[in-house]
Amino acid sequence: MKWDLICKHVSKNIPNFKIEIKEKSSLMRILSYILFFNKRFRTQFITTLYPVVYFPKQILSNPDEVGRVIILSHEYVHLKDKKRLGILFDLLYLSPQIFSLLAVLAIWFSNDWLWFLLFLLPLPSPRAYFEFRAYKMSIAVHYFIMGKIPLLDFYINQFTSSNYYWMFPFQKMLHKHFFEFTLRLRKKQYEDYIEEIKNVINS
Repeated sequence: MKWDLICKHVSKNIPNFKIEIKEKSSLMRILSYILFFNKRFRTQFITTLYPVVYFPKQILSNPDEVGRVIILSHEYVHLKDKKRLGILFDLLYLSPQIFSLLAVLAIWFSNDWLWFLLFLLPLPSPRAYFEFRAYKMSIAVHYFIMGKIPLLDFYINQFTSSNYYWMFPFQKMLHKHFFEFTLRLRKKQYEDYIEEIKNVINS
């Protein structure tokens, strides 16, 4: 089964990797309150905190193996980026909102709310780069298994909606880049990290 293959591959390359059920995690419950803008965080979204991938029970138990393989392949990209970049990955992925915590100090010493509010704005975020890499993997795995390119609107919506705090609200630019990627995908012109997973699921 392709699910077993991808799980084995991730375990081999990510030390201490494991999958946990999101609804059973106290940490995920706390995060759901912090991420109030995403109402479906605990029930419909997968969260990766290296080296653990938290799956909602409904998704993990879904008999649709293809969907689970696509998801874990996507999360594997994040795991590899975290392993490669360390704390720099966390800093970039959480920017600029993470700096709102530092801005609290400015409020404490000067009663200046400007920086705090500025960093809380849904500004274009470096996390868009990492998600673009991961969603290219999602599209590629769907193509490798199903033999067709999925609809791009779903992926574009992830960048422009509250799902990821409006991390990159430029729809036309996203559509252009994703479409160009699908053209390269059909020509077998893609990055090594995508080739890696293609070899796994086709083994």
